[in-house]
Amino acid sequence: MHKTLEEIRKLPEGILKAQKAFEAFRVKYGDFKLPREILFTGCGSSHFLSQLLAMATTHLGGRGVALPCSELLYSRGYYPIGNPELLVAISRSGETTEALKALESMNVPKLGIAAYTSTLLEKADYGLLVDTPEDSVVMTHSFPAFLFAFQQLLNWSFGRPLYDAERLSGLSREVLKNEDYISGIVEEFDFRNVIFLGSGMLYPVALEAALKMKEMAIFWSEAYQTFEVRHGFKSVADDKTLVVLLVNEPFDWHDKLTSEFQGQGAKVLTVGERDTGADYFVRLPELHPPEGVLLHLPVIQLLSYYKAVKRGFNPDAPRFLSKVVTW
Repeated sequence: MHKTLEEIRKLPEGILKAQKAFEAFRVKYGDFKLPREILFTGCGSSHFLSQLLAMATTHLGGRGVALPCSELLYSRGYYPIGNPELLVAISRSGETTEALKALESMNVPKLGIAAYTSTLLEKADYGLLVDTPEDSVVMTHSFPAFLFAFQQLLNWSFGRPLYDAERLSGLSREVLKNEDYISGIVEEFDFRNVIFLGSGMLYPVALEAALKMKEMAIFWSEAYQTFEVRHGFKSVADDKTLVVLLVNEPFDWHDKLTSEFQGQGAKVLTVGERDTGADYFVRLPELHPPEGVLLHLPVIQLLSYYKAVKRGFNPDAPRFLSKVVTW
């Protein structure tokens, strides 16, 4: 069995480890609470995670802004970063060159998030260590674990109720039971390109999904905000296209969009609380964002994994990629 698949299946365990990481953070740093103005940064998957955390911060009443590390280093003057009270830098390894340089570039308090005791956590004023190491190159279960740990820190800091880690872990086990169904989609439909769609907090998930498909399966994938795809981008969809519609609470526009793509010959996979008349459907528990966002992640990870296997690639060691990106 590939390490990648083993690690995708570790999501329930990762959520519980994330809860422990949050609790350990509180013990270590006492009364520290997140400020309202936060700038987030990361690279690749960690940048998409930074977008999610920025959106969650804004949703809960603060102001979150996210930039890739390289943009923060060299082009920050083009972005409305304002006057952040905290910089949050994310790196699975904690050794990514751009993340370390970004950490040093801002004269504000810094918080690092990593899966390992690392340079990032040593240099940051505050360190959130989420013990979710991965042997494979591609970031999988550590992504939702980082997301959950920081969401708990946000809830606590902003005076919101904490999420129930045990319950969410159990729900993630139910989502993972769709593995055979997802692998069956790949076996049944030999799609030649895939479009991931998501709105709000699900847009960064769509971006992460497109990256996973590229990393694991060396396969063409795109991601758009759900209804923005209708404005020109949909022209690439035909009878060899799989459209993955990530949605929390579907309404009539989602149904219309599904029909529109089917009219072009494409097949649609809806991932959410209700089917939209799609060709394939993975039902998720009815959890409002930001809590339930992470439950979409194992679905898109499994889809990418099985597409990689179908194409004869080893998802544990994608070509041209390394586990730790340094310069």
